[in-house]
Amino acid sequence: MNSAALKKTKNKRDTGRIVFILFCITIPIINWLIFYVYTNGSAIAMAFKNSKGVWSLDNFRRFIEEFNLPSSQIRIALKNTLITFGIQFVMFIPQVLVSYFIYKKVVGYRFFRIVFFLPGILFSVCTALCFSYMVGVNGFIAQGIGEFLGLDKVPELLIDSRFANYVVWANMIWLSFPGDLIIWGGTFARIPNDVLESAKIDGVTWWQEFTKIIVPLVWPTVALKLVLTICGVFGATGQVFLLTGGSEQSKTITLSVWMYKTLLNGSGNEYTSNVYNYLSAVGIIMTVIAVGISLFIRRVTDKAFDDVDF
Repeated sequence: MNSAALKKTKNKRDTGRIVFILFCITIPIINWLIFYVYTNGSAIAMAFKNSKGVWSLDNFRRFIEEFNLPSSQIRIALKNTLITFGIQFVMFIPQVLVSYFIYKKVVGYRFFRIVFFLPGILFSVCTALCFSYMVGVNGFIAQGIGEFLGLDKVPELLIDSRFANYVVWANMIWLSFPGDLIIWGGTFARIPNDVLESAKIDGVTWWQEFTKIIVPLVWPTVALKLVLTICGVFGATGQVFLLTGGSEQSKTITLSVWMYKTLLNGSGNEYTSNVYNYLSAVGIIMTVIAVGISLFIRRVTDKAFDDVDF
């Protein structure tokens, strides 16, 4: 085969390779442009437009005005959201500890692994229904609380504002207690056994092993999980919508539920044409604050431990 034929064959192969690559990346690029760039760009633009489509800061002013009202639902939602996030943040420690003890194969670890992981693989509706039945007026929990407090009748724990938030938070603790068993189990499994055996020979306690060896070795994963948790500070909600619907009577509404109900109730009133713009502005405010906090926490966690390769 002469050089001209070889060059022609090579050009065909190159052209075919280029066509194949373009075919593979075209659909993902189009998907990214439509569902990420266009969608998010439109949402940002909507935040700075009023109901008439005129560029303004009316949506941000409306949020500030509603937030300053004495009976503001946003205040209640923000308070419940921050408490929910605080519980999630505090539960991060027992989540890691539970995974650590299962990794260390404590007595009955197989049983605990199944029990802790089971709620995570069930549909949230199923767990919410089971929990609602347990704390309902026919359940033993509500009856026990009523007898303990000397109430005339069995309290409706998910409706009565005196109990509703505490019950919702208890549900969240129950569901978040096991944490990410799969992620932490895989992370701990990468730690060399020689390191742990050497520490055992030196006579370290389980707490010293966990704090002085385990945590520094898996710190990049810990830091990442912390940052991701903090990124969702304003999205912390638990199963509020499934348990109480965020009703005004129960006072369990969170920011995400408030935004959903604002959009749902916006149909058919004077805010119909502006509800999306308003909620886009609220989303921008939350995003800016969450990003700022996350970047700060990221800088702090990066300086906590030196990088370890193993």
